[in-house]
Amino acid sequence: MTNMKYIRVGNTGAHSSVLAFGAMTFGTKNTMKLAGVDQELANRMVKGCIDAGINFFDTADVYDEGGSEMLLGNALKDYRDQVLLATKVRGKMGQGVNSVGLSKHHIEISVRKSLERLQTSWIDFYQFHSWDPYVPINESIEAMQRLVNQGKVLYPGVSNFSAWQMAYLQAKCEATGHSRYQTAQMNYSLLNRDIEHEVYPFLDYSGMTLLVWSPLHGGILSGKYDKDSSPASGTRMANRGGAWGKDTFPPFDFETGFLVVQKVKEIAKEQGATPSQISLAWLLSRKSIIILGAKTIDQLNENIAALDVNLTRQQLDDLNSMTQPKTMYPNWMIERQAHRGREFSKVE
Repeated sequence: MTNMKYIRVGNTGAHSSVLAFGAMTFGTKNTMKLAGVDQELANRMVKGCIDAGINFFDTADVYDEGGSEMLLGNALKDYRDQVLLATKVRGKMGQGVNSVGLSKHHIEISVRKSLERLQTSWIDFYQFHSWDPYVPINESIEAMQRLVNQGKVLYPGVSNFSAWQMAYLQAKCEATGHSRYQTAQMNYSLLNRDIEHEVYPFLDYSGMTLLVWSPLHGGILSGKYDKDSSPASGTRMANRGGAWGKDTFPPFDFETGFLVVQKVKEIAKEQGATPSQISLAWLLSRKSIIILGAKTIDQLNENIAALDVNLTRQQLDDLNSMTQPKTMYPNWMIERQAHRGREFSKVE
């Protein structure tokens, strides 16, 4: 029996399971080119998550044009008080010119509709889905704070922000006494460690919690794809373009990526596990909440079982060294200068 682990979210009093569930596959319109999970399967998946100890559920209004929120809301009706529910705002949700972005207008309309679809009176973590260069950030912050004051949102969060954008946002909140943003939902995996340059250090410094989206990098790290063959029909990568190098999402370095996949497969064989479980186990060695996506119950159960995988120090070192991102300037200069001229011991 897998024992779920829990961590504190940001600087809040809320605690989340280290594995969360993402409902991006929920909905029958299949607008995101993912398999359409219907209500019956959504109910089974949510119950499976609850039974496994997962208490964090994530979605967004743009997933399946609101369909994901509707199905997730239905599935969570009997569990609402025991879970943390997150959704996002920014994407285009209508025909009007103002039906997109982080304006007060769009946020106010979007949260009302999200609450209706989710069948709840509050959202635990409401996240800006990405930075909006067309709206003053002060306007977005004020709109979010109004929702916090009204009790519609408990904790603000962001997704797909750069480090400077998060730093600017937090500074604005501190200056005005508004609620700090507690979570950052970012792409992170063995095939994309870009956030380690600036984002990851900022999250650690500020106390924000990382929510990982696409931890298997669109399924590449599951080991089901062959670099010498086009993605099989019906798979996520085939739906994204039909051939390698054409609109793959998330993007990745083709040659290096499949060398990493091969190493993951080797470690999976040593561990008696699956490539997906090894890739997730590597992420579990880093402080974060991993958002799992699934199209089937078997996929969901396989991914949850990653909690039972204990990678050896050598296996972790091999994966880390193989995927370590090259240090960028000015980071290498900062590291070089950090302790120069300071031979004394660091003050504890």
